[in-house]
Amino acid sequence: MSNLSKLNLVQLKRRARMTPQEVRRSKLIEKLEEQLALAQAQAEGKRYVALKPAWRTDENGVKSRVQREKNVRPWWWPEGTGLTLVIRYGSRPVELAKGRRAISVEHPPMLPGALNAVIAAVKAGELDAAIEAALAEVRGAAGKAR
Repeated sequence: MSNLSKLNLVQLKRRARMTPQEVRRSKLIEKLEEQLALAQAQAEGKRYVALKPAWRTDENGVKSRVQREKNVRPWWWPEGTGLTLVIRYGSRPVELAKGRRAISVEHPPMLPGALNAVIAAVKAGELDAAIEAALAEVRGAAGKAR
């Protein structure tokens, strides 16, 4: 017991759970940060590589955990001299304002700034209603009204 007496023992406190809105925000922020990293890599002329965990079975039938490349598709495309950026929740574009689901970026170097602004808006909770609407569309399309 002399070893334990050297430690500062405290009562166990459970971590507070995230609300469903916070979970949705964090998922969207994670995807937006991935898009930001992709945009920055393309601006620097580099290739962006995202990794995801996967299982691989060797010739002896032994499974092992490995890191595999993940295909990250850009949420923007060139239009005129600029870009059009769409924010997605799942596979659905998020309606940012009434009838508007895209962001026009005048020059490609401005794309990271636009993504940072969207990330800040999500963190501030400005897109919670839009995320809920996109989620309702996904559930409605799948026939799962909740």
